[in-house]
Amino acid sequence: METTGYVSDAKPDNVFIPVLGGAERPRAGAVYGYSLRTKPSPNLRSVCKREAAFSLTELVVALAIALILAGIGLPSFLRAYHTYQLTNAAQQVADILRLTRYEAIRLNTQVNCLIQTSTSDSTMTNVWADSNKNNAIDPGEKTALLQSSGNLVSAGAVPGAPALPAAANLGVTPVNPSSTNGQVQFDARGAVIPPGTTSAGTISVLYLANMTSPDPGYRAVILLPAGSIQIWTSDGSGNWQQLR
Repeated sequence: METTGYVSDAKPDNVFIPVLGGAERPRAGAVYGYSLRTKPSPNLRSVCKREAAFSLTELVVALAIALILAGIGLPSFLRAYHTYQLTNAAQQVADILRLTRYEAIRLNTQVNCLIQTSTSDSTMTNVWADSNKNNAIDPGEKTALLQSSGNLVSAGAVPGAPALPAAANLGVTPVNPSSTNGQVQFDARGAVIPPGTTSAGTISVLYLANMTSPDPGYRAVILLPAGSIQIWTSDGSGNWQQLR
């Protein structure tokens, strides 16, 4: 604390007034200003500290509001996250099919895209371009590992599968490679070879689902005879829409 005031004629003994250029010289009738500093009371400091802190009630109310907001937003966040995972898995399958086709054209020979359940975890599926045709994943071969958040399923497990050919204007009944031990073949020109034949001209569809949550619906990767690829999405009722 600081106390100020004025006295006339004489300066208090306990007040120091600095004078530039030498010692102070009192003059008769002079008015001196002084400032006295006092130490703040300990009780005053504790009161200030208490006023700056949060009470237990305020903290409990703030925590309750945060929990309510988290409870409202968490389901929407999880639904969006599962949807992203499934769409990303479909994109991975499309990328591997596209890379397999490019590899067939580059090598000027038939190259197969193989689909096999992982030997280390039955909930995972390996999809890769088998460039050397040895039916095994080798170093350097492009591979995608699908997990339960987005994995291949059979057409029979997709409620809206029969409606896809009409929605996509396919004109024919597509071939559905096995989701556990299947393959898609490309000839040297990059065209799709129908299973069991050596001539091109078939449409293949691979279906994907999130095995942990039904909210994202289903995805379909459509491989057209010339090698172009489409990705479609559907809800649980079979309403299909093209993603890309």
